[in-house]
Formats: sequence, structure tokens, C-alpha cells
Amino acid sequence: MRKKNTAVLIGFFVCAGFVLSGQSDFISKNKSEQEVRLQKRIAAMKADPACLFYARSELSSDEQEKIARLQLEEIQKLTKVEGFDSPDYDKIIEHAREILFKAPDTGITQMAHWNLHTLYMTVEDQSSAERGLESYIDKYPDDGERHHEAFDKLSVFAQERDDWGAALYYAEKILENTPDRYALVLTKARALLHLGDREGGQKLLERIIAEDEGSVQFNLAMMEMDDLLAGKFDEPVQEESKEDLPKSETGQMTTGEKPPEKIDLIPPEKITANDPLMVEYYMQTMERMKQLTQGVQVFYLEKMKHPSSLQELLEEGFAREEHMQDAWGREFFFKADPGNETCWIASSGSDGRFEGFDQKGTYSKLIGQDIIAFDIDFVYAPDFR
Repeated sequence: MRKKNTAVLIGFFVCAGFVLSGQSDFISKNKSEQEVRLQKRIAAMKADPACLFYARSELSSDEQEKIARLQLEEIQKLTKVEGFDSPDYDKIIEHAREILFKAPDTGITQMAHWNLHTLYMTVEDQSSAERGLESYIDKYPDDGERHHEAFDKLSVFAQERDDWGAALYYAEKILENTPDRYALVLTKARALLHLGDREGGQKLLERIIAEDEGSVQFNLAMMEMDDLLAGKFDEPVQEESKEDLPKSETGQMTTGEKPPEKIDLIPPEKITANDPLMVEYYMQTMERMKQLTQGVQVFYLEKMKHPSSLQELLEEGFAREEHMQDAWGREFFFKADPGNETCWIASSGSDGRFEGFDQKGTYSKLIGQDIIAFDIDFVYAPDFR
């Protein structure tokens, strides 16, 4: 009997090994293919004399530094707008491009190179944003922190154009170091399902459902599992060849995060951890916080100081009444540090209990969590990917 059980166990682990090996081979093959494609795109950019990301200049270091600083001053002027006016992003992009073309060897260039992808996203030029991110990774290999963000955004872009091989590749780049990022585990699961690895995708969905109950990813994984069991992925979609990114400088960009529609508020105590409305509440609150942080920045540019309170921001015309409370009808918390010229805006989240401005990081289980913005960035917020 013992020999029989031993044989069964050996057989189980051998089979499991074949499954894991098969998935590993699948992912390794995709990685190799994606890296070849990426290097082709990088080589094409380097060979193109009109590509600003790999521009060269014969000007001296001093001349380049002067040009870069002058262009940076023009950018700073363009960001100083009044009230709810938006900056002229097209002109800002022109000045940033001038820095890369005419002053490629300055320290300012690296900053301009990174910020360009955000500007391109603002004007809905996803193709240029992708080239900017890929070339940045190649040109600045030591900037690991930004690489992480670049991989994340490139994975989202790939999903939007249904390039699931690229989405899998970039998700894997992040999961190599942070394997418990369930948002990226979900991306990997979706990619495997679309690429035909039904078993591999299902195992990852089951992992999210088992380990991350109550989170955004849990709900999305449940939806994907329903589609899987309904036969949606029985025949994988044949992907078109995507060897090269579009060469046009214009293109439609969607970030994957649609602005939340206005919803009727319901008492927080009636919302469960798995209720999709919880996601809407947090998204709506973050959108209002974005509006307030933008108002604070414009206030600062005009008055060279931060407002003493959000009420002052409203009274001076830099905020709107409908943005002054979170989705649960509670006022936002505000803190300004005049000495360091920084400020925080926070929501106490679904339970109304604020735990302080020193919280940092991301989370996927929403119930009871606060949201904190520092200047214009969220430093403690949900991960909706």
C-alpha cells in the first residue's frame, strides 16, 4: 500500500512538473520573441535621424546647457495658467522636443525624455508615448525605479491594442521582483488565456480568488473565470502581427481607466467588500482629489504659496463646490507645509476613520482604506489595474 501511495505521489509531482515546465517554456518563448521585437524597434529608432529620443548634437556642453535651460524656462512659463485653464500642452511638447534634439547630452534631457511620455499621453498620442518609454528604458538602464513604472504603463498600452504577448512580457518584468502584485498577476492570467494557455490562465485566476478575497482583482478574476467557464477562451483569438509600433505621431490613447459615472450614494455600512460600487466610490473620490490637487498647483503658481485650507482654495476660485467632499459625503483632510512648500490631501475612505498622512503604498482590498495625495501624486491609493 505504501509503495502504491508513493507511486501516486511521484506521479502527481511529475505531472505537476510537466505543467509548470510547459508554462515556463511558454513564457520563456514569449519573452525571447518580445525582446527580439523590442530590439528591432530600438534599432529602428536609433537608425532614424529624425527620432528625437536618440538625437545627437555637435554643440558644446555649454551651448547645450544654455539651450536646455532656456527651453525649460519656456515650459515653466507655459505651466502658469489661471483658474481652471489648461496649459498649452502642444507648445510644452515642442519645447521638450527641442531639449532632446538640440541638447541631448545635458542632465535636463533625461528629465525631459521621461516627462515627454506623460505629455504625449495627455494629448492622446499613445504611439509616441510608447516609443518614449521604450527608448528611456534603453538609454537609462540604471533608473530602475522608473523602469518599473514604464513596464507597468507599457503593459497597459499592450492590453489596449490586444497585444497580449507584449502585455505578458511587461507584466512578467514586474512580477520577477514583486510576485504578489495581484493586479499584474491578473494581467498575466488574461494574457495567457488570450494566447491559448487556458490552463495557465485558470491557475492564476484561482490563485487570485484564493489569496486576494475582497479586492478589486478578486472581483475581476471572478468575472474572467465566468467567461472562461462559459467557453470564451476555448479558441484563442489570432493576434495580428505587431512587429513595429505605428510610425504616425498621432494616435488615439486610452488609459484603461474610464472616468467614473455619477452614482447615487448609498450608506457605507450597506456596501460589502466585494460590492462593485465600492470601486466606483474610490474612483470617484480619487477623481475629485485630482481636481483639488490641480487647483492647489495653480494656486501656488499664481500666489507663490499654498492655500491655508481647501476652503481658501474654494473661496479664491481654484476649486469647485462639488469636489470638496469625497464620494461618502465627507470633507477631505488637508495639510500644508509652508517651509517645504508641500501639501497633502486625504480621504478617510469607506469607514470614515483617517489613519494619518504618513501612510504610503498601494492596496487592492478597499474597505476601510484611506486615500492620500502628496502634491500632485497619490502616495497611498488603491491599485485598479
